[in-house]
Amino acid sequence: MTTDSGTALRSRPAAPATAPLAGAAERDRAVEVLGDAFGAGYLTKEEFDERLDVATRARHRTELDVLLADLPAELRTSRDRARRRARKARAARLGVRIHAGVYAGTSLLMVAVWLAVGRAADVWYPWPIWPVLGWGIGVLGHAVPVTLAVRARERRGKTFNSIA
Repeated sequence: MTTDSGTALRSRPAAPATAPLAGAAERDRAVEVLGDAFGAGYLTKEEFDERLDVATRARHRTELDVLLADLPAELRTSRDRARRRARKARAARLGVRIHAGVYAGTSLLMVAVWLAVGRAADVWYPWPIWPVLGWGIGVLGHAVPVTLAVRARERRGKTFNSIA
């Protein structure tokens, strides 16, 4: 790839025949990194436009690697960390929702059994209260820390993004 005084890309690199092909997701990722680099001031408008054109037409991963090679490493990894954090937060919230749903369903089942037995035997001791309370404490012990941790991470992420 030739450059004109280090600012503009003029031609596509010749990729070896055995070079792995670049998929749409890889091209999209390269475009995101280029956008971040432009937004952070690492690329001029002309450089960004030319690299964007090459990135959208890239057929091989080596072409994308060359486009991003001179950019700071943190630009290439910051989005990965943010995506990983977001996936972890979604998984944690899903775990809490599943736990709470199973808890609610089982609690309703216990109350239904209690009502059926109470009606059939005319014995109305409220035994479901003990497993419902015990398990409820467990659900709260799961939900509260997850919610607080996810919110704290989101606040730190917003603070970091507003500083950067």
